Amino acid sequence: MRRLIWTAYLVMAAEGFLVYAVGFITPYVQASLHVAPWLAQMPNSLMAVGMLLGGTLARGINARYGADRTIRYWVLGFALSGVLLAAPVHVLVTIAGGFVFGASLGGWLVHVNSALGRGASGALLLMRANLWSVVGGLVGPLVLSAAASSVGWWYGVLTPVPFLLVLAFGTPGSPARDAAAETGQAEPSLSRAYWLAWLFLALCISAEFSYVVWGAQVVASRTGIPTEAATGLASLFVLGMVVGRLLASIARAGAARQLLVLRAGAAVTAVGAVLTWAAPQPWLAGLGLFLGGLGMSPIYPIGVSLALAHAPHAPIHASARLTLASGAAILSAPLVLGLVAGVAGIVAAWLIVVAILVGACALALGLRQPESAPNVAEVLAA
Repeated sequence: MRRLIWTAYLVMAAEGFLVYAVGFITPYVQASLHVAPWLAQMPNSLMAVGMLLGGTLARGINARYGADRTIRYWVLGFALSGVLLAAPVHVLVTIAGGFVFGASLGGWLVHVNSALGRGASGALLLMRANLWSVVGGLVGPLVLSAAASSVGWWYGVLTPVPFLLVLAFGTPGSPARDAAAETGQAEPSLSRAYWLAWLFLALCISAEFSYVVWGAQVVASRTGIPTEAATGLASLFVLGMVVGRLLASIARAGAARQLLVLRAGAAVTAVGAVLTWAAPQPWLAGLGLFLGGLGMSPIYPIGVSLALAHAPHAPIHASARLTLASGAAILSAPLVLGLVAGVAGIVAAWLIVVAILVGACALALGLRQPESAPNVAEVLAA
């Protein structure tokens, strides 16, 4: 079990580097490959399409090839995607890199969420796994900004590839298994409480990746600072994620407080979105980005754990559906913002993010803890 946890943490660090890199390379792809803004952000959109495909197929692929074998394919897919994203030869190659990364991410998230996310320690284990992810994400924009100013942004994207090649052959499969579906059902049923948590997560992930893809452009447009400086400032969003998850990992909030954390997180993220939109000065915009990351930090790991607690009989099926929520959110929100920005400007389009977060705050009031949760020893036993 210890090996499963630590290899998951290390892969999450490399995954976090790449998932944020896919968003932050948008202005560099636009400039170096001379393409329109909507086309430059297509790697992010195709990442989301890949997530949808990977999440849909993950259960069947695991069943056919075995979890131990399949998970190596997902990690190798991360490495391949890094190479494709870092090849500045044609925008189609970069877009293909986004798709390969997304498909690998969809399969990987089904693995790690079903393995770590259930039971009494589920939220804590996922919090720590996602802390490693945002640490990788914090390093990502800094490396990209430094590389873009010296040797070229594409060298920055290649940074985690050797690390992933080594990890691909040491990552174990998930011990989680779904119970058999009832007679006449193609797959296990999921409760209304699960789907409410699913929708809440979809809205919050939409806001998160709107920050990742468009946050720097909002700051640059509102304050007038250069794109490179705005990209570096956008790392404050990821710093907020790191600080928040570090504090949550230490605090170990009990089940009774986790709903309060989710509601407070959505509210703080909304305040950060308003500050980012309204700020005329870089320091105020930076504060908005930091608050956005701080509020967002506990939502995914605690939200996933809560959703899986409402589906104790079907962790893999429920985790696959959560991956579909992530893919749909990552696909739709930045793309809609990009289309609206092309007509009205990114500052006006950012109001969509504020509206999304207001909706998430309203949904958070309806979230409930399950009456009983499975024992962590039973969930994670091999």
